[in-house]
Amino acid sequence: MGAKDPSYAPTGVTADDLKAERACFHGTLLAALAFGALLMLYVQLTQVLLVRPKRGQTFWAIVAYSGALFPLAVLSISVMFKFSEMSYIENRNYPGGPTAFYRDYSSDYVNVIGQVSETLFPWFADILMISRLLVVWNYKWWIAAFPAVTYLTKLGISIPVLISQLRPRDPTWLARAGAFGTSYYSVTMAFNIYITVMICIRLQSMRRDLETVTGRLHASFYTSSFTMIVESGVFFTVWVTVYLIMRSRGSLFQNVFLLPIAFTLGITRMLIVLRIAQDRAWSKDLVTATDRGVLDWQVSSTHSVPLRDNPASSMTSFSNKGVLPRKFQGDSIVLNQM
Repeated sequence: MGAKDPSYAPTGVTADDLKAERACFHGTLLAALAFGALLMLYVQLTQVLLVRPKRGQTFWAIVAYSGALFPLAVLSISVMFKFSEMSYIENRNYPGGPTAFYRDYSSDYVNVIGQVSETLFPWFADILMISRLLVVWNYKWWIAAFPAVTYLTKLGISIPVLISQLRPRDPTWLARAGAFGTSYYSVTMAFNIYITVMICIRLQSMRRDLETVTGRLHASFYTSSFTMIVESGVFFTVWVTVYLIMRSRGSLFQNVFLLPIAFTLGITRMLIVLRIAQDRAWSKDLVTATDRGVLDWQVSSTHSVPLRDNPASSMTSFSNKGVLPRKFQGDSIVLNQM
């Protein structure tokens, strides 16, 4: 008998059931790979934090954020592995196959832990993007109005989505599960597209000003394509958009993108946190300095010169401590001596 002997094929399942099971299997593999990447980023972040000389507010914010995010990822991947073991090994002959087993036992405490973890994960992850949007736009609060509303909407929709996932055989929730899920991921896509587009627009608009202030070589560390991809979280935006398209088309392979979705979200957020810990991310001081056209090393030198062809009156205005960034205010007297 050959390796593809049809007598070994499972009985009592349709071709679509097999496609759905393959999608779940491939999605689990991708989730494992994504978690591995997330684990490496977390280890690297820990190394950076351990040698960080200055442990101020930013340091503890990073510790709190990563300390909340990573355990949820560990719980999610652990439950995914355990439930896959239950579906494909311990109950391999369950009538209808692994898909039917998941549908009938999704309320098992093991799956409940995983679903709760995956629900809480974006609650923490998306807060970072609102914060980064405000930093890049120099705390223009109106820019965060739309993502704040969509974030709160996501929180509200995620509760019925979670309940419908844990009670798939309840007729009341079964009839609405699809609508809840589509609404949730639509809001998620809108949130991430807005954040990505607005951050990219802002970084692109500041490119020339930053090159004027720091020079093209130094500015390239903050305006490169890679920086824009990381800062804007474009990878997850593309991922969730592809998943929503496949979901809306009823594709049987949508689970290939669904199962790793929390870990791809974690990767995009942890990359940003890592850059912040390494002092390579855009900061409030850098954005303000770019807008004002002045950097600390240039105002600290007694040989400082104007960075732009501004009239003397505008240079004098920098001496007001309400104009310069806080870290530059101590050197403002130099400008008065010019």
